[in-house]
Amino acid sequence: MKNLKINELEILSPAGSPEGFLSAINTGADAVYLGLSNFNARMKAENFNTENIREYIKIAHTFGVKVYVTINTLLNDSDFDELIELVKTLTEAKADAFIVQDLGVFYVLSKCFKNIVIHTSTQMGVHNTLGASIAKQLGASRVVLSRETKLEDIKQIKSQTGLEIEHFVQGALCVAFSGNCYLSALEKNMSGNEGKCLQLCRLPYFVNGDNTEKYFLSARDLCLFDSLEELVDAGVSSFKIEGRLRHSGYVATATSAYKTALTSLFKEPLLAAEKNQIKNALRVSFSRGEFNRRAYLDDETPDRVINTLYQNHIGIKIGTVTKVEPFKNGLFKITAKLSHEIGSGDGLKIIDSKNQKQVASLGVGNVERTKTGEYVFFTKNKFSAGLDVHLTQNAKTENELLNQKRKIKVDFKIKAFAGKPFEIVAKANGTGCVVSSDYALEEAKSVPLYSEDIIAQFEKLSDTLFEAGKFAVETDWVFLPKSELNKLRRLTIQTLQNALILANEKHLNVEFDESKYYAIKSQKTLSNPKNIVIFDEKSKKIAKNDSIYIYAPSVFAAEDITQKSKEFGENFGLYLPTILNHNDSKILTKILEKNPNIWLYVNNIYGLSFAGSGFKIIASPLMNIKNSFAVKCLNSLGVTTISASIEADDDFIENNNLISFESGAFPVMTFAHCPHKTINQNTCKNCAYKPNLSLSSKDGKSYKITRTKLENCQFEMNKKLERQAKFSIKNLKV
Repeated sequence: MKNLKINELEILSPAGSPEGFLSAINTGADAVYLGLSNFNARMKAENFNTENIREYIKIAHTFGVKVYVTINTLLNDSDFDELIELVKTLTEAKADAFIVQDLGVFYVLSKCFKNIVIHTSTQMGVHNTLGASIAKQLGASRVVLSRETKLEDIKQIKSQTGLEIEHFVQGALCVAFSGNCYLSALEKNMSGNEGKCLQLCRLPYFVNGDNTEKYFLSARDLCLFDSLEELVDAGVSSFKIEGRLRHSGYVATATSAYKTALTSLFKEPLLAAEKNQIKNALRVSFSRGEFNRRAYLDDETPDRVINTLYQNHIGIKIGTVTKVEPFKNGLFKITAKLSHEIGSGDGLKIIDSKNQKQVASLGVGNVERTKTGEYVFFTKNKFSAGLDVHLTQNAKTENELLNQKRKIKVDFKIKAFAGKPFEIVAKANGTGCVVSSDYALEEAKSVPLYSEDIIAQFEKLSDTLFEAGKFAVETDWVFLPKSELNKLRRLTIQTLQNALILANEKHLNVEFDESKYYAIKSQKTLSNPKNIVIFDEKSKKIAKNDSIYIYAPSVFAAEDITQKSKEFGENFGLYLPTILNHNDSKILTKILEKNPNIWLYVNNIYGLSFAGSGFKIIASPLMNIKNSFAVKCLNSLGVTTISASIEADDDFIENNNLISFESGAFPVMTFAHCPHKTINQNTCKNCAYKPNLSLSSKDGKSYKITRTKLENCQFEMNKKLERQAKFSIKNLKV
């Protein structure tokens, strides 16, 4: 464990609502992340606002819990004045850090807010050392890694950049590579990069026009519970739980589970039975079948990323329906043999495993037990015996967690002497305060104030965030009414809480420089647009002109790329893979050594690291450039040939003289898993790749799947587009 201490690591929990926020804190979160009503990738969550955020941050900082605010969407130029006001409010509210996706937001915040702490959002797609180095250069102190990051790359990022590393360990997985899913935006005009994703990946699709529909894009939920020690050793310091749209019971279950697991690494290891119990609780709280237990950590292209049968919560199987009988008032009496106790408030799903479909969802009311130990419950749903019973909510377990109250232990030293003020010294978590009455105590005329009386009043902390610890009381023959003792207790607790908050906020002294903001705002963007043609090995009839010709090989081979470079000369460029792990990087490095000074078509932040190394950089639409501040950020790195985001508006593109995608195949999703494995259930050893794979939706939309291979394979799901553009990208691959 590299001599680490538990307080150097954090469990980072989602807070999509005030209830979720308190659940996270009460069950052991070291930090929470949340969004407000704008610039937030979870716009459907309840979220927080500028009126209440300070009070919630105070609660968190009382416990020493950090609060990270998400500003993880893409912005238009017209949004930035509002953004600045929001960030000013949040820095005054003492937010600990900001999670940012947009390069323009990153650029403005890092330049205009002195001492601000910025974390790269997973939507920025940082997954290797090159990308992490650019993030550090731009001012990031932490990278929230793409979920597709390999374990070896995590190690290299930590050792070569020293950045803090945050990694998702639990919750829903996006099937597409982080930040590069455009399906919802292009099909429904609801952008995932604006927090409005409709999750079209959770719908059924057909393969090559086949009549059998399955959930070919629905990713299993993530659970890296058994990989925590590896991640710690690799350099991860923040373990992130996904779920700002989930209920507070899920937040409590996941937070408690990972806090227990992380703590056990430094104390007594968990027994196998304890681990299984915790993992089952996680599945009951939310899971789409079996978890993905390794994500993309291992070097090979992973298996079992997709669950084609179920796209929503099915919990765990606990038994079978043995009898269904009509009951009164339209109800049915269900008898089931179960391995798990059920009770009122639990959630169940009845599943027909043979035909692979869900039959019914129901909440449990009254429950009876038969003499043989079977369970009897009642429902309006009619179904047959022999079906599976799944537990999807354990009310008893969730309620126990939700009823937990995190408390801070306070030690008191109290002195009460006649002729002197009543004095209290309170200490908690290394911070203390002194409170004295503003009057001298009088000697008691009859019944004095005993130590026990003082302790009894100061123990009354149930309505606060504190609980009484040790007492040291010194007193002589004095008198003080209980009402005065209560006032002094309340004053002491409030003073102590303020001291704790101050101790946890003293380093947060962010200052906004308005002049820098307006200087950046008035700065001109630099643009060197080109017409671009993308082609691959199968592309025909390439008429050469003044365009830049970007070669997108299906297999990266040095000799092939060098030959193409000679053929096209100074107008030749290479399409860099969106995802580049450490093994792929070795292959690309050798290719670039043999082909210096060519154009590089960059789809991910890591590609910006080649700017200034003799290569000519083209920022592709996958770089999500949607505002002039993002253009200026690229300019600061030496990049002037810039494509606009596929979601950018026409005025922005024209005003900044940018390149726009015009026609051909546009990658609406990029995959680090293999769709062929999903469909054919094969492995890499018996590769089933065929170049004609396509998926289609119920409404007739078709998407061709193409492969790029270095050491590992990655795939693009392409949609044909036809648009108009002044400076254009034409993709001849499809």
